[in-house]
Amino acid sequence: MKKLIPIILFFVIINNINAQTTGKDYAIKYDFFSPVAGCFGFAFETPRSNFTSLDIEAGLIGLKLGDYYLHDKFGGGYVTVGPRLYFNKDEGEKNDFKGPYFKPELLLNYFQYSYEASYYNWIDGIEYQGAVDGSDFSASLLLCMGNQWILSDLIVFDLWFGLGYGGDWISEKTDIPPDFYQEQNKFYKYSHIHFGDSPMVFDGGLSIGMLF
Repeated sequence: MKKLIPIILFFVIINNINAQTTGKDYAIKYDFFSPVAGCFGFAFETPRSNFTSLDIEAGLIGLKLGDYYLHDKFGGGYVTVGPRLYFNKDEGEKNDFKGPYFKPELLLNYFQYSYEASYYNWIDGIEYQGAVDGSDFSASLLLCMGNQWILSDLIVFDLWFGLGYGGDWISEKTDIPPDFYQEQNKFYKYSHIHFGDSPMVFDGGLSIGMLF
């Protein structure tokens, strides 16, 4: 909690400066649950009309809070971009960031990883162990639904989820003999979930931020 105090003070100072000059023309949000997923994600939103805005999200992959991840080591990043279409049109030229919305988005994700794998051959009683080093690149198109609330014309709460389709390209190297190692299906992408062998993907979250 103490580490978040300087960040909050920074946001408050910048907000006061912008309020005196340009007004609140954009929102910066932090993906509250991203550290649990192994990421550190932020989002930037700026209005384009009285019911549309441009939404850009980016994050770093590699934040390890515990031992519940699939890989011993991992690191990379992701970025999403898409238009946000609010259901309610505002009277002014720009939207007020409030209300339910629909957002189609393009998600690009890349990370490298390593872990220890083992295989036991029950026929000859030999166990093979070795390190696996790999890289994972994925591209997905999601359709997201969400709702955004503004508290005191300053604090932003954004709750959303999305479903879509995507593909991944995985490359691995290991010192385990090829006959005794089978590449596993990497369904967990840290920024999103890939459903098994199907092309369907899922993403969602709660973002908290401020207007500037």
